[in-house]
Amino acid sequence: MDGDEERKEEGEVWSPEGKSQDDFMLKDECIVLDYGDNVIGHDNKYNCHKFTVGMPKGILHRAFSVMLFDVDGKLLLQQRAGVKITFADVWTNTCCSHPLHGMSPKEVDDPGATLGGDPAGVKVAAVRKLDHELGIAPGVLDPKKFTFTTRVHYFAADLKTHGPDAPWGEHEIDYLLIYKLDYPGSELQLAPHPHEVSATKWVTQEELFREMEAKDSMPLWSPWFEIIAKKFLKTWWEDLDGVVAGERCADYGSIHRFDCPDWMGGQGKCEPFLDELQRRVAASTPEAVEGVLADAFREQMLKDVASTTAVFGASGAEMKQGAYGKVPTHKTSKLKQLLRPFEVTSALKLKFLPSLAGLKDNLGAGASGDVKFCNDMLCKVSRSFAAVIQQLPAGCCIDICVFYLVLRALDTVEDDMTYYKGRLDVKQAELRSFHEARLMNPDAPPIMGCGEGDERVLLEQFGAVARVFATLPKESRDVIKDITDKMGGGMADYVTADLVQGTKDEDAYNLYCHNVAGLVGEGLTGIFVGRGYESEELAEGGLLKWPFCGEDNKLGLANSMGLFLQKTNIIRDYLEDYVDGRAFWPKTVWSKHATTGDLGDFTRPCARLGVDKACLSGYAAEVAKKGASDRALACLDELIADALELVPDRAAKG
Repeated sequence: MDGDEERKEEGEVWSPEGKSQDDFMLKDECIVLDYGDNVIGHDNKYNCHKFTVGMPKGILHRAFSVMLFDVDGKLLLQQRAGVKITFADVWTNTCCSHPLHGMSPKEVDDPGATLGGDPAGVKVAAVRKLDHELGIAPGVLDPKKFTFTTRVHYFAADLKTHGPDAPWGEHEIDYLLIYKLDYPGSELQLAPHPHEVSATKWVTQEELFREMEAKDSMPLWSPWFEIIAKKFLKTWWEDLDGVVAGERCADYGSIHRFDCPDWMGGQGKCEPFLDELQRRVAASTPEAVEGVLADAFREQMLKDVASTTAVFGASGAEMKQGAYGKVPTHKTSKLKQLLRPFEVTSALKLKFLPSLAGLKDNLGAGASGDVKFCNDMLCKVSRSFAAVIQQLPAGCCIDICVFYLVLRALDTVEDDMTYYKGRLDVKQAELRSFHEARLMNPDAPPIMGCGEGDERVLLEQFGAVARVFATLPKESRDVIKDITDKMGGGMADYVTADLVQGTKDEDAYNLYCHNVAGLVGEGLTGIFVGRGYESEELAEGGLLKWPFCGEDNKLGLANSMGLFLQKTNIIRDYLEDYVDGRAFWPKTVWSKHATTGDLGDFTRPCARLGVDKACLSGYAAEVAKKGASDRALACLDELIADALELVPDRAAKG
C-alpha cells in the first residue's frame, strides 16, 4: 500500500489549497452506489461524470443538495462558475456537491444513518463545501441543525454546456438538506470562490418560480434543482418551520426517481428509464423492491454494453463466440489481412487444399450416414479442434469425434439460458440423465429448440451421434459414458448457482473448470490409453495437486491440461458470459481490481484507459482517457498468470 492509499484508508482532511477544477475531478473520490443507495465502491469525479459510449449514464454516486433559508423564508441561490467542468453558468440551489470516500471526518453514511434521518457524513460534507464554494466558515452553521428530508435519483447529460454530444453529466442519488437561519440572509457573510460560484441571490417563493418560468435574467437552471423546485419546494414553503423541525415531509426511506427528458442524449446517447423504474418499485411489495432494483441495475449495465456493441457491430447471430449477436467480436479489415501474405496463403491452403497443408481426413474420407453427419457436425461446431481430431490415427479418430460431440451437446444444454427458463429442475434432470437417456438411447425423443445455430442442429439430431457411439469399442464407450455422467452432474450443480458476478472464489473457479474441462482431459487420457496409443503413465498425477483427483492425484496432469484450456476460454469470454448472466471470473480476484461491486465494471471505458477508438474521438476521447485506469488489464494479468501456472505441470515421475 503506497502513501496515497494509506491516507485514504485512514481518512484525509480535504483541502482546496492549490487545486484546480481539474485536480478536484481527478483526486476527489465519489461514493459509488447501486439503485438502492447501497455503497458498492468509489471512483474519481472524472469517471463518475463521463457520459460516453460504454457508460452513457456515467456512474451512479451519492450527492447532496443544500437549501439554505433565512428567517424570512428566502432561499439562497448560486450561479455555478463559468469555469466549472459540468453544468457551468447554471443557477441552482445554495450548494450541491458530493460526500467523498476517504475523508476525515468520515463522509460515508451507512443505511442505518439514512433511514434514521441523520446522515452525519453527508452533513459534514455539506459544511465542507459551503465553506469552499460560498466562504461560509464551518463554525457559522451547526451540522446538527441540517434537516435531511428525502432522496432523489436522477441523471442528466450536460447538453447546455457541451452541446448535443456532451461527454459529461450527472447521475446521482441526491440527499436533500434544509437549513434555516434565525436572522436575515443579508447578515450572512458570503465570500464566493470565483472558480465555484459566479453570483448569488436570495429569493422568495414567488421570485423563484417567476424567474424559472421567465428564464430572462436567469435563463439556465440545473436539472436537479428543477426537480427539487417543482416536486418539493412548494410543499416545504407551506410550513417551512415544520419541515425544518422534522415534523413534516420527513421521508427517509424513499428514493424518488425522476427522468430529465430535456437532458437526455449526449455522446453516449443516454435514454430515460427512471420514471418506469419508479412505477415498477411502486407496484412491488416491500419484500420485492430489492430484487426489482437489482434487476434494473443489471438491465442498465447491459444497455451500457449495448451502447458499445451498437458502434462496433455485434457478432453474427449464428456465432457462439459473441453470444450469438449480443456482444461485439474482434474484426480485422480485409486490407490488414492482405498485408500478411504468408498467413493468407496458409489459410487458403488449409481451407481449399488441405492436403497441400499436410492435413488428412482420417475421419470423414469415404464416410457415409451417421459417421458423415458426425464429421460434418464436428467441422461446424468446433472452433479449432476439428482439423486436429481429423489428424488422429484412424483407430481412435472416431472415438474422439464422438466424445467431442457428446460434450458439445451437453454444453449446449448447459449454456442455453432461455430454453429452460422457469424450468431449471428440468434442465438439471436433463444434464444428470444425459448419459443414460440420450447417449445410450438413440431413439430418445430429440431436444427441439435448445441452443442456437449448428449446436441446435446437433441436439435435434443427436440420435446419429448415439448410434455411432454404440459401434465404438467397449473401453471407449465406458470412458465416454463415465465422463458424460460426471460432467452432466457437475453442470447440474451449477444450474441454480448465482453466477451473475462470477464464481465465489478460486476454489469454486477450479472446481467448475474441472467439471467442464478437467474431465475432458481425463476422458481423452482414458481413450488414448484404452486404445493403446499412450502408456498408463499418462494417467498418473502431475506435480500440482488437485482436491478432485483423490489422495493419489490420479489424472492430475490431465486436469491441469483441462483447467488451462478452460481458464483460457473463460478469460477470453468475459463479456459474453457477463451478458448471459453466467460468469466465472472468481470474485475474490476481480473484486480486488474493480472500483465497484459489479463484474461489469470492466466493460466501462474508464476501466480500460478510456481507449475505444471506434467509439470516441476528439474532445470525447480526451475526456474518456482522463482519470481512466488500467484496472481491467490488471485483473487480466492476475487471471492469466493464474492460468499460466498450469503450463509447467508434468508427470511426477521422471
